[in-house]
Amino acid sequence: MIPESFIEEVLSRTDIVQVIGRYVKLQHKGSNWMACCPFHKEKTPSFAVNPSKQFFKCFGCGEHGTAITFLMKFKGLSFPEAIKELADDLGMEVPEDRMAKARQAKAKTLTDYLAQAADFYHQTLFHDRHAIEYLKGRGITEETANKFHLGLSPDGWQGLEAIFKDKAYDDPKLEESGLVIAKDGHRYDRFRSRIMYPIRNPRGQVIGFGARTMVPGEEPKYLNSPETPVYHKSQELYGLYEARDAIHKKGRAIVCEGYMDVIQMSQGGFLETVAALGTSITPEHVKKLFQLSDHVYFSFDGDAAGFKAARRAMESTLSIITDTQTAHFVLLPQDEDPDSLIKGQGPEAFEAQLRASFPLSKFFVMDIVREVSNGQGLRTAEERAQAVAIAKPLLQRMNAQALRQLLVQEFSAAVRMDPVELAALCGVTLLNVPQTKKASAQTSGYGRDAAQGARYKRPVRPVTTGPVFTNIKRRLLQCLVAHPAWLLKYSDQIEYELLDAVDDWEEAIVRLWHLAQDHSKGEGFDADKLTTGYLLSFVQDEPIYERLADLASEEEVLQTPEGVAEYEVKCAFLKLEKAQLDARISELLTHEEQGDAVDAQYLERLFKRRQDIHRSLVDESSQAVDFVMDSRLSG
Repeated sequence: MIPESFIEEVLSRTDIVQVIGRYVKLQHKGSNWMACCPFHKEKTPSFAVNPSKQFFKCFGCGEHGTAITFLMKFKGLSFPEAIKELADDLGMEVPEDRMAKARQAKAKTLTDYLAQAADFYHQTLFHDRHAIEYLKGRGITEETANKFHLGLSPDGWQGLEAIFKDKAYDDPKLEESGLVIAKDGHRYDRFRSRIMYPIRNPRGQVIGFGARTMVPGEEPKYLNSPETPVYHKSQELYGLYEARDAIHKKGRAIVCEGYMDVIQMSQGGFLETVAALGTSITPEHVKKLFQLSDHVYFSFDGDAAGFKAARRAMESTLSIITDTQTAHFVLLPQDEDPDSLIKGQGPEAFEAQLRASFPLSKFFVMDIVREVSNGQGLRTAEERAQAVAIAKPLLQRMNAQALRQLLVQEFSAAVRMDPVELAALCGVTLLNVPQTKKASAQTSGYGRDAAQGARYKRPVRPVTTGPVFTNIKRRLLQCLVAHPAWLLKYSDQIEYELLDAVDDWEEAIVRLWHLAQDHSKGEGFDADKLTTGYLLSFVQDEPIYERLADLASEEEVLQTPEGVAEYEVKCAFLKLEKAQLDARISELLTHEEQGDAVDAQYLERLFKRRQDIHRSLVDESSQAVDFVMDSRLSG
């Protein structure tokens, strides 16, 4: 666990222009630095890096984010790995306990041994005629063998002794890395006389191997490295390091079933292909893929095993996918795999399969119906009930609210149910659908507990919902993300108006306000460091991040003058306060009509404050117009 204080220091010293400039050729243009986007193919630069906000935005493909986001997307790193890379660039050592440092030193030794073995296997391959002929027979070219660093493990019990000489072969770390097996007092190579597929992590380090027999009928056909301190097959993907640039350029990732599929697909022009390592697709796999692209295609054989693998991939995707991402499922014809399809019919045949793939929503319905009815359709109430039971936990694990709502609507047609009833049965909520009001203890008539005002010594707040208030709060949040210093400048208004958040927009503002408050209390706090990128970096792994980053990206297009944006912030708070006053006045007038005693002076003060707010809104509007006119004249 990296201390948050260290992350703060790293981010405060990080310059996004320098970070991105190491990987992309940037040119200074106005207030931004521009380049051709590294995430898609383009000839005219549309990739902008804003140093004042510490934020990047591509106006072509829409990619956007912070320095950390860039490293995660461009290199496929996790959040801690990105922080460590930034720290390394600054010459800072990540503070970790002694055990963590020992594990890191051990891991480096293991990857060093594995890299040596990979080089040895690769050299051995090109000295063995039988292995070369085998690869040629599979259609593998020398260029591909070099790209994936394919190798051959020698046909001997202790072939690695050639490189790990003297006492090195007895080093326990060789056993820990999975290269050597110790049994009954003897040590011998795990891999012998097999084609070797080095497995690399996103940083390019060799962390394990897949090994295929060249002998027909020999079992196991594939022998893989065991779990080690540096290799966890549920988290790694074969070919991800090699495919990274192609995934960026093509804007998609393709997932196949095995090593050879990846290699053959790469030779066929589908350089953006990866594969799971002898295990089902996990949420960790999906998360890594969506870090690199918003569009993922899962390709499996069209047999029972293929459907089973696709179902597991779908289940893992549901918990990770967002409303701006897509997952597609390719189920190849019977007895076909990517290798046979491309060799037999050409790359265009596989491209056609991609175009005909099932989007997640269609596959979700189709696969559940297939499981329940064996592809015959849901014919009875019992079958429909069984389908709902299968769908329920899958829908509950989704975080993508809009996608889930649309998926519920599609699935409701298959089970012949009203979407609201289906959502209720599955324990999920549909957005903007009137819900049955439950009896509550004592309410104000606006959905809030009337005792709340007494508890907090504040007036009862109405639930300010609906499209008008959504737009006000959305824009308020956007302005605060673009100008984080205003979270401190308007701290009193946020604390009074929004602290008892009634919706996601208010919760997001309060979350940022707390962050800004916490960081402003730090020793040597510099308000200039409270940039968009700095603030967003602290919510990088939270569900709120995508919403905030999208708003920041949109503002990069709008480029609202600072004076106009601040006018909007002031007006937003005034409008929210006016809404509360309207609600309170209406409530008091209702009591008066019903013959209840009402404090006339209090009511008069409310009307006066409402009038003051109206005047303030008019004044702010006039000032905003003057600002715009002055800006145009001076421009």
